[in-house]
Amino acid sequence: MITKEKRAFVRKRHTQAISHMVHASGFKKNKWKTYVTINGKRKEVLKNSEEEVLLWLFDYYAELEKRPKTLRDVFEKFMDYKEECLGRSRHTIYENRRMFDRLSRQLQDSPIEEITDEDIQIWVTKCFLADKPREEALRKQFQLLNQIFAYGIRKKICAENPMIYLTARDYMKNCSHARKRAEEKAFSEAELEQIRQDAWKEYTNPRALMALMAMETGLRAGELSALHKSDIKADYIHVHRQQCKKSADGKLEFFEVAYTKDERMHPHDGRYVPITDACRKVIFAALNLPGESEYLFHEDGQIIAKDSYARNLLRRCRRLGIMTTNNHAFRMAFNSRMIGLGLNSADRAMVLGHAVQTNETVYSLTDKRRLAAIKGCFQGT
Repeated sequence: MITKEKRAFVRKRHTQAISHMVHASGFKKNKWKTYVTINGKRKEVLKNSEEEVLLWLFDYYAELEKRPKTLRDVFEKFMDYKEECLGRSRHTIYENRRMFDRLSRQLQDSPIEEITDEDIQIWVTKCFLADKPREEALRKQFQLLNQIFAYGIRKKICAENPMIYLTARDYMKNCSHARKRAEEKAFSEAELEQIRQDAWKEYTNPRALMALMAMETGLRAGELSALHKSDIKADYIHVHRQQCKKSADGKLEFFEVAYTKDERMHPHDGRYVPITDACRKVIFAALNLPGESEYLFHEDGQIIAKDSYARNLLRRCRRLGIMTTNNHAFRMAFNSRMIGLGLNSADRAMVLGHAVQTNETVYSLTDKRRLAAIKGCFQGT
């Protein structure tokens, strides 16, 4: 018998829906089901009635209450809190899960109250630093652990945060400090022409057209995948969506959000990118792709996952012998092109969709390929 108190106990802890499978076939027909997460994996709970499901859940959560809370248990509660109470995006939750998965199984499954600063130090020095992470990755890992323990203290699951005894600065010397040369960040004019000629040979492949569009607009990969036909105006492209991804049950799922990367915290209806003659040619080819779709780039009506486009670009660049293989190199090259046209930092940042400071510190490059032109300028004086 499920009492009112037991039902309230379950409802407080169980956020998944409990559904009556009236339309199912076979042995599942008319049964009741829900899901629980055990060791990071979803498990189906299938019973003959809703009451049986609630009783099973009561026993399950009551048993969990008795056991010491592991770091993983607190992490899962913290993820629920970030999603439901703080409204964090699915991409943020996905990235948090990816970072948590880097922790050793021993740390993940240890009672959070028993984890010491030395336990974390041992994992950092023997496991994490062995992969030569970048400084930013180290800081983010420390930040996530700090947040998990702080949440545990707030919920009275643990009494102390061992991260207060650790600082990322102590381990910076063991991180990777290698920096890509400018030539490795942006496509050169010669490389852009190679890609342009090769991609036009496959103009019926939407991924090839996406590369051509990136070349002429500097759009991000996720923005290309989420571009609707209705976003194409007379003289501008309205860029105000992006495709994101998350991991669910070991599989990647792609979904669209109504904001771009720089707008996640403060959406402002995106940005407008001018349509050049070369860009218009790409748009015309995309509009003639077979199949019906609201998306500009599609395959027989099906959307193109940004990862699928990225793999196509990588294979194309490798086949052409080009060292740089990612879409970001189009953005860097497009920024350099705008510099050559005399656009100031504010204008370039507006077109690319990021802060002016980002444009100056990250996107504005001077590499060896430009030295000949610079030398020519001096010789002319």
